[in-house]
Amino acid sequence: MAGLLTNSERTEKVRQVAERNQQALARFADLYHCRHGEDSFHASLHWQTAIKTGFPQFRHEDWRYTPLDKLLNQQYSSKTWELTVAQCEQLAISMDCWRVVMVNGCFSPLLSSCEFGPYQLSLLDNKSGLPAPIQQGEIFLHLTESLAQQPLVITLKAGQVAEKPLYLLNITSSHCSEALNSSHYRYHIAVGTNASASVIEHFVSIDGQQPHMTGGRLTAEVGDNAHFTHIKLGVENSASYHFAHNDIVIGRDAQVKSTSFLLGSGLGRHNTSVKLNGEGANLSLNSLLLPQGKEVADTRTYLEHHKGHCESRQLHKTIVMDQSKAVFNGMIKVAPHALKTDGQMTNNNLLLGKQAEVDTKPQLEIYADDVKCSHGATVGRIDEEQLFYLQSRGISRRDAEHMMVFAFAAELTESIEDESLKAIVMNHIKHRLARVER
Repeated sequence: MAGLLTNSERTEKVRQVAERNQQALARFADLYHCRHGEDSFHASLHWQTAIKTGFPQFRHEDWRYTPLDKLLNQQYSSKTWELTVAQCEQLAISMDCWRVVMVNGCFSPLLSSCEFGPYQLSLLDNKSGLPAPIQQGEIFLHLTESLAQQPLVITLKAGQVAEKPLYLLNITSSHCSEALNSSHYRYHIAVGTNASASVIEHFVSIDGQQPHMTGGRLTAEVGDNAHFTHIKLGVENSASYHFAHNDIVIGRDAQVKSTSFLLGSGLGRHNTSVKLNGEGANLSLNSLLLPQGKEVADTRTYLEHHKGHCESRQLHKTIVMDQSKAVFNGMIKVAPHALKTDGQMTNNNLLLGKQAEVDTKPQLEIYADDVKCSHGATVGRIDEEQLFYLQSRGISRRDAEHMMVFAFAAELTESIEDESLKAIVMNHIKHRLARVER
C-alpha cells in the first residue's frame, strides 16, 4: 500500500529517532549539570528517572498526535533576565491578591508582594524532596523536576482562610540566538485541614515572536474539609513550547475546583492528575483551549477515585481554528473499594477551521460495583441554521459566529469569580477570534 514504510525504511526511521533522542537528552544533561551538579537530592533523583524514561520512541502511542521533532532538534540554554517593575505591571493581571513572580524560573522578591498574608513561602531545601507523581511520570515531568532552579513550597495552615487569591506569575523570555531558552517552574501547595485557598497560575512570554520552552509543575495536597480553587491561564506566544504537569491529592470531605484556560503556545501539552484520597471529596476539573494557526494543544487528565462516596465532574472544551489541532485524553479510574463513586467526564469540541483537527479519547476503568460513571465527547461545527437565525435579525455573519463561540465557552468563563481575571480571559478569546482564518 502507498505510504507504508518498508522494513528497511522503518528500521532506519527508528534508528534516526533513537539518535535524535539521545542527542537531545545529552543537551538537556548539559543544562542540568550547569544548574545543579549533584547537590540537590530531589533534582538528582528525577534526572536519573528522566534518563531511564527517555524521549518517546518512533510511533509511541501517547505521542502520536504531539510532534516533538522540531523541539528535540534544538540547542537548549538557560537565561537570566532583569525585568523592571513597569514591565512586570504590563504583563500582570491587575487585581487584589498576593503576588509571587518568577522570571525564567527564578523567584523575584522585587516584583513579588512584600508579604503573603496567611501563606508561608519557602524555597525547597537542596536535601529535601517533594511528592511522587500520582501517575507514572513522562519525561517532561522529570525534566521540570530536575531543571527547576528554585522550587517553591507554599503552606496554608489548618483553619486558615485566605481572603485574597495567591497569584503565581510566571514570565519566560526568549533568546535572539539559535539556542532555545528553557525555563522551569515548580510549586508545591499544602492546604491544611479546614483551610480555604485560591491560587491563580499565569504563564506569559516577554517576547511575542521568539520561541522558548516552559516547563510547569504544580502539586497540591488538600487537607480534610478544606476548600481549594485553582485557575491556570496560559497565554504564551505562538512560537513557544509548554509542558505542564499538575497533581492534586484531595482529603476527606474536601472541595476542589481546578480550571485551565490554555489560550497560547505553539505546542502545548498539559497534564492534570487528581487522586480523591478521602471519602466525601468533591472535584470539579475543567479546561478551555483555543489553538489557532498551526498550533497543537494537547490536554490530558487522569482521575483516580481511591475512596468511596466521592463526586467528580469534568468539562473540557476546545475551539479549534485554522489548521490547528486539539488532543484530549482523559481517564477516570475507580478503585475496587471506591463504592458509591459518582464521576462524569465530558469533552466538547467546536471546529472553526476547514483543516482543523480534533483527536479525543475519554476512558473509564472501573473496578468496583455500585458506582455511577459516564464519559462522552462531541465534535462539530457552528450550526448554519442558528447562524441564519442571527443573520436574519441584522447581525453580520462574523459577529454571529463570535456570539456562538462565546456562548460555547460561557459555561467556563462565567464561572470565574474575579472580574479582572474574567475580563483578561475574555479579551484573549476575542483577540484570538479576531485573527481566525475563514
